Amino acid sequence: MRASLYGDFLKARQYRAIYDRLLNSAEGETAEGRLVAWEILRTCATVTEGRRYSYRPPVPKREDFVATISATDPQREQRIAAYDEFTTNRCQGFEGVAITQAALDQMLTASADAGDPRARALQLEQTLWQQRRQQGRDTVALSDQHLDTLKQVAATKDPEAIRVAGRVMANVWADTAVRLGDQTVEQRPFMNAWLVLACEFGQPCGADTPRLQQACALQGHCNAQTYPDYLYYYSSSPHESQLLAQYRAILRNAIDSGDWSQFSVARGLPAPSQRITFVPGPR
Repeated sequence: MRASLYGDFLKARQYRAIYDRLLNSAEGETAEGRLVAWEILRTCATVTEGRRYSYRPPVPKREDFVATISATDPQREQRIAAYDEFTTNRCQGFEGVAITQAALDQMLTASADAGDPRARALQLEQTLWQQRRQQGRDTVALSDQHLDTLKQVAATKDPEAIRVAGRVMANVWADTAVRLGDQTVEQRPFMNAWLVLACEFGQPCGADTPRLQQACALQGHCNAQTYPDYLYYYSSSPHESQLLAQYRAILRNAIDSGDWSQFSVARGLPAPSQRITFVPGPR
């Protein structure tokens, strides 16, 4: 990822220095500055007055985790090191920091209104999930306007915007069947195609990223050096790998050329019986 404030945020092992850098500064008033402050505060601050859903992956206590690894496991030390990196407390120094949900929402809105594509995608995702919690899972659809917004943010080629746009599109929504070509997409390889594209456009995807640290620590999947490697060696069946390559090629062409003609949405179809839910997990 190119040098940027957001890139600094993604690489940081502690967030307090970045947060202090943004306080009462011109950088903090930019669209990117507001977005990074929003990311930090929603993670580290005590959010009051109706906190929205925030995903935290289930992680065992360190002593319990270490006890599960055999003393003869050749990856024992590598897995423990990955666990320690994955569970690093990036929020030291935020004890006692509180913010209302309304103030958080205003920060994200200000960033989106100023044109940040990541904030636009995240704001749409937050709104859809809020509607789903209020109205029920099977009543909230992706409208044509929503889809246009997601295409627009993906077209910026910002890797985080691509990652979030793909997560929204890959989830199942009422009366919304996404198709590439003549086939309705399969959720998992479709989501992974977006993640691979985010890597291609500069998202950090190496072995030192939280997603691969988690896989190494908790599953013993430690030999992949990049997220695409992880998918190939550990996480995709041959069928899913084939679909992923197909989806990736179509989506890459759409993002590069602006031609989304192979992408369509069918309405009026029954919801699939089996549905995967993609949440904002580790990057």
